[in-house]
Amino acid sequence: MKRINRICNTLAICMCMLICGTISPMKVSAKEADIQMVEPRMTYIYSYSTELSISSDGVATVTGTIRGKSGVTSTYVKVTLQKSESGQWVDVKSWEESSSTRSITIAEIYQVVRGTYRVTMTCSANGETKTATSASRSY
Repeated sequence: MKRINRICNTLAICMCMLICGTISPMKVSAKEADIQMVEPRMTYIYSYSTELSISSDGVATVTGTIRGKSGVTSTYVKVTLQKSESGQWVDVKSWEESSSTRSITIAEIYQVVRGTYRVTMTCSANGETKTATSASRSY
């Protein structure tokens, strides 16, 4: 009886190995997986951001900020208010500033007419450059 049990166990193990050996690993394509690219760590920029808000009476507040890491000796920010016209983003107004400090914030107000707007920003610290775009806002 022990011999029959050993034979059955051995056959069961062999069948499992045979079945497992014929199953190929599942492949996942980049479309199926939610893969996000990892950006290299920034050398001189600690943080950067841009934002747009529009009040109920059409006053747009445009902001752009860059904060450099310790040791940064020059920073630059340019923010551009854009309006959507016929499916294209058209520049409305730009502001820019450079400094020998490690951080800059531009905060400007601008009266807008009805439409959809966004802000694009280009900033740099010690020559390292990044761009950002705000969420679009409608008035």
